[in-house]
Amino acid sequence: MPRALRFLVKPRGDPRADVFLRAAAGAALVGIPIILLIPRSVTLVWLAVLSLPANSPLSPILPTAFEPLIMEAAKYESALLVTLVATAGYMYMEYVNWRVYAWVLSWDRLDGLRSRRSVQWGITNFARAPFWTVVVFAFTPLPFFVVRSLAILHRWPVRRFMVATVIGRMPRVFFYAWFGGLLRVPTWMLVTVVVGATVAVVGGRLIRGEPILAEVASTDAPPPHADAVGEMGERSP
Repeated sequence: MPRALRFLVKPRGDPRADVFLRAAAGAALVGIPIILLIPRSVTLVWLAVLSLPANSPLSPILPTAFEPLIMEAAKYESALLVTLVATAGYMYMEYVNWRVYAWVLSWDRLDGLRSRRSVQWGITNFARAPFWTVVVFAFTPLPFFVVRSLAILHRWPVRRFMVATVIGRMPRVFFYAWFGGLLRVPTWMLVTVVVGATVAVVGGRLIRGEPILAEVASTDAPPPHADAVGEMGERSP
């Protein structure tokens, strides 16, 4: 393999950040010639590129970014095109998220989490109807990282997971695109929602003494959402 190519593909640092940065850089590079060849595609290109960080392993500090992006793009393009592009960006990052979560959940120090009674309860109930469970979580505001974690722990095939995810997520994306095109919410209001939620999350982490980018801050501690997977079962009857 040529030295230049080895430099580009060589893993660097924490895989959680590395895989996201490579994905975003790749999408941006692909978008440049598309914009040059089809100038009117600029809205769809920036939607595709910005969909990546909005749904990446870093998305917890951008909790309300994706939906406003969809609504803003729908002012300039049809709801159908916006839905297809936004869903494609989301599904691309969801595959990346699956791989990242599978890597994290395989850590030996998480053996205790995987064997917890509450987690086993969640896996057992997920196994009863895995496909429709994923569809429901993808369509609703329920925390999707929970069902992603359960699917990985259950060793459910990633292809089925992706199919169920797109079936549930696409109608939701279309709703925001249709709603955004119909209502045409002012850009400043959408920006305020995104910035306000981000400031709240970052401020809360600073107050609690947590790293701002806790998701990629260290490989010496369990992922921030690991306990939530276990607590899900404990909160349920």
